[in-house]
Amino acid sequence: MQDAFEEAPVLSGAGFEDLLASFGAHLFSIKVSPPSSDATFLWRSDISAGQGVSVWRTRYSADWSYSSESPEDDLVMAFLSAGAADITVGTRNAQRTPSTIALAPLSMLRRHQMKAVDGSYANVMLRFDASVVAGVLNAMFGHAPLTKLDLTPTVDLSTYTGQTLLQLSRTIVSATQGQQLGRFSPKAMALLTEAALRLAFESVPHRFIDKLDQYSSDVAPRHIQRAIDYMRANLHHPLTMIDIAAAVGISERYLQLGFRRFRDTTPAMYLRQIRLEAVHAELARPENRLPINEVALKWGFTHMGRFAAQYRATFGVPPSETVKRALGSY
Repeated sequence: MQDAFEEAPVLSGAGFEDLLASFGAHLFSIKVSPPSSDATFLWRSDISAGQGVSVWRTRYSADWSYSSESPEDDLVMAFLSAGAADITVGTRNAQRTPSTIALAPLSMLRRHQMKAVDGSYANVMLRFDASVVAGVLNAMFGHAPLTKLDLTPTVDLSTYTGQTLLQLSRTIVSATQGQQLGRFSPKAMALLTEAALRLAFESVPHRFIDKLDQYSSDVAPRHIQRAIDYMRANLHHPLTMIDIAAAVGISERYLQLGFRRFRDTTPAMYLRQIRLEAVHAELARPENRLPINEVALKWGFTHMGRFAAQYRATFGVPPSETVKRALGSY
């Protein structure tokens, strides 16, 4: 892990009670089992908040455990870079390692036993607000409470789903840091959090996942064309899939299924493609004087490294080459 995942949390101290006090009003209801020797317990931590999600970065020098007593249906997505942990989510037991991602409804986290390996435990946790989680679930499955999903509690980081969740989470973590927060509008943060949640609910096994394969006769090519028209008319805005589905008058789940059937892609990938085409068209204009990063941001790309790679994969040249060719023909 890199960037904000590797950076040391800002606050630090010694002693377990000192750690709990550092969380302040952010600490959810937990029942703790403290480390056996408080005198040797060293910690680092910080918490940052974004639109619909908060990020908790923590490091500990010794083992301790807790169980959640929170009534909130927030979803926790957590990444280890050092140490290990045993968790119980509902009736499921699982082991956490740096090669897995943990997924758990906060209200169902019965036990979290942290294990410092060689005196080190390091964790990055994304806590998605219950209202945001419920919105995505309702759009995908109707009124399906998070606690009824029986979501598989770990994801292998070596899989496509694991790697994509990691990349999305790294972007979210960077966006919540003070120096980056101004670059991300609330709508852009909503897009990032929705994408991470939607990927988890589409790809990680759970009780309702088979519903994604059920096609509704209510979705027709005209719905998909209307969705495309809406995308093109609003390319300057950071659209979410829920926004697009609502504008067309179908659920987000049926929007996904319709694009798969009639366009052989997902709506998110289709939106990305037409935004890349918009960037390419603007950079190819000899009269354009905007920097590449401003053009990319204008058309909805917030991660410049990822944008450049996607641009090159689509058009065969980096954005700078398109600009160079345009200026050469001016």
